Amino acid sequence: MYYLGVDVGSISINAVLINENKEVIYEAPYTRHFGIIYENTYRVLTDILEKYPLDEIKGCLFTGSNGKLIADMLDAPYEVETICIVEGATNVVPGVRSIINIGGQDAMLFNLSYSEGKFFLNNFSINGPCASGTGSFIDQQAERLAISMYGEDFKLTQDKLDTTLKEFIELGLKSSSPAPVACRCTVFTKSDMIHLQNKGEPLENIIAGLHYGNAQNFISTIVGNVEVESPVIFIGGMAANRLQYLALKKFSQTFLYQNILDLLVLLGLQFYL
Repeated sequence: MYYLGVDVGSISINAVLINENKEVIYEAPYTRHFGIIYENTYRVLTDILEKYPLDEIKGCLFTGSNGKLIADMLDAPYEVETICIVEGATNVVPGVRSIINIGGQDAMLFNLSYSEGKFFLNNFSINGPCASGTGSFIDQQAERLAISMYGEDFKLTQDKLDTTLKEFIELGLKSSSPAPVACRCTVFTKSDMIHLQNKGEPLENIIAGLHYGNAQNFISTIVGNVEVESPVIFIGGMAANRLQYLALKKFSQTFLYQNILDLLVLLGLQFYL
């Protein structure tokens, strides 16, 4: 018997089928819904049921920012994504202490502790209504780049956006000097990037600067003074973005060093540095 989990998020639809031993049997291809939620969710579910008959699926649960709409329509169970994230992470990586989740519109940090075989949520941080630093904004910048390359008649499809996004990231990975891009607000970020383009800044430096700015913004606004303990896992759509992973890793190391420096200063031991 199988169990089906479907995440209908702000940008994409993701689904996974597991067996009774919690082993992944099938993972549906990453599917962008472009706001056409019902039709694309139907297509994903139909594809799964063609491979695995309904009478073999013992349970199904929906989650994600748009999952409640589908769950209500199908009279199916729904669970908020934050609970699904923690339950899933602790099953996949037993003993995980910190979970960084950056999706299409949300950026989150979970800090866990354990006692007597149970986990406890010590801290939870999430971004506000601004989507700066999330996957949707990276998509928008990749789309803007595609329009500048292919013209206003460029029609967005999943294949074209995925290809453009891949090229966008690969170009940014070539940068050795990321440009300064402020990422606290999507409007200011876009203005910074356009200004840098008009100045003639190489595109790879602007793209890298965008991702480094995202990382810096996450550390300063979501992490703040919270201690990020190991083991740490990075999940969500942005975790598949290698440039964002590398930028987050770099700024995480900088942040942890700064915490140590602040502690030494607090203790009056700065003369040892």
